[in-house]
Amino acid sequence: MKMQVFLNDAYLEEDSALISPLSPGFMYGFGVFETIRVSGKHALFLDQHYARMIRALSVLRMICPYQETELQPIIEKLLELNGVSEGFVKIVCSKPAPKKQPQKDADILILTGTKIYKEEYGTGLKVCLADARRNEFSKIVNIKSMNYTENILEKEAATRRGFDDAIFLNTHDKVAEGCVSNVFWVKEGVVYTPSLECGILEGTARARVIQRCADLRIPVREGAYDLDELYRADEVFVTNALMDIMPVSLLEDNSFDLGEYQVVPQLRRD
Repeated sequence: MKMQVFLNDAYLEEDSALISPLSPGFMYGFGVFETIRVSGKHALFLDQHYARMIRALSVLRMICPYQETELQPIIEKLLELNGVSEGFVKIVCSKPAPKKQPQKDADILILTGTKIYKEEYGTGLKVCLADARRNEFSKIVNIKSMNYTENILEKEAATRRGFDDAIFLNTHDKVAEGCVSNVFWVKEGVVYTPSLECGILEGTARARVIQRCADLRIPVREGAYDLDELYRADEVFVTNALMDIMPVSLLEDNSFDLGEYQVVPQLRRD
């Protein structure tokens, strides 16, 4: 059975979903995307993802063709068509090809998948350092842009070395983010994470972790931090919408004992 996708008002088989090769979305990666965790046939935290997507589209001077309330039933039907109860849904909004007649503001493509994390929570992720640097002055560094090639290249390079992800430093040698994640660490009961000014994506899971810490009265510090502070951490973890909170067991050649983690298990239980 071929996967069904939703493209510009229609449910289609994946090989029938066509977008113009002349569109800026295809030609230049002009657009944004959101990857949303699905559990129990429900897209989790859709409101947060939608709000972030709208903000990102505004940076590109684009408008989403659907309201959040309109997307919800579309996603639910697509999940049903593809038989997905646990996994993810991905929404892509890209700039369409120019036409003479009036047109919608964005092409919108919605697809589903079944990738989930399980055993990784017990073993932890192995992460290395990326060769490339995050440019904290970029106009698109804070949005989930379709310009994702650098992230993919660094993640593939990490995989070839036997790691799961890579962490970027920025142009001032400060810790930034992972290829597909935000970075946190714990030192003496305090949770640290790079600030948005370091050139990172404002992750939805990142925001929830910060709120979780506030609810549990765990102090959080956002700022610009040297790599040495990450190496000296008691606990390291990364976050994204699919993983939520994922412990790190290895940073380059520096090992962390997950059995000694205290804050991460507390955050994951909440």
